[in-house]
Amino acid sequence: MTGKIPTSRDPVCGMDIAIADSRYSMTHRGLVFHFCCGQCLERFTRHPALYTRAQRTADIRPIAKKHKLQFVAPDAEALRGAGDRLLAMMGVTVARAADDHLLVEYDLWQASLEQIEAVAEASGLRLKGGLHGWRRAWWRFAEGNELDNMADTGSGACCNRPPARLR
Repeated sequence: MTGKIPTSRDPVCGMDIAIADSRYSMTHRGLVFHFCCGQCLERFTRHPALYTRAQRTADIRPIAKKHKLQFVAPDAEALRGAGDRLLAMMGVTVARAADDHLLVEYDLWQASLEQIEAVAEASGLRLKGGLHGWRRAWWRFAEGNELDNMADTGSGACCNRPPARLR
């Protein structure tokens, strides 16, 4: 007799995972969540409210991001290698190498600039500092705020949308 294999749905990417084969899992508020990879586990750990709130799967739309990452004296081989590693990440759709930079496009639901920077640095590249470093810090800050705002299931009020009772 063949039984049905118990599965769990990855809350980040939506993939079904056989619970017996799950290498990545965590308990959040008494519930065990299983993940397809370490990247999804990391995304969930950073913003669990975003992935546990009530929402229809059909309502989830990609949050497209596009950034130009500049490096200090990169060699062409390291840039190509970093681009290949980035394309292997879930959510990264474009990682195009140029003279001293990578053009990266990704879905914020599945990947973050912080994760992308870590992969680039692990590939042997050194990100530029100065103004470019400040910009990257701002982009990371804005991404974090965007995810926190999406996870908030409060009244829906914010600086440009006053609470319903004041309208």
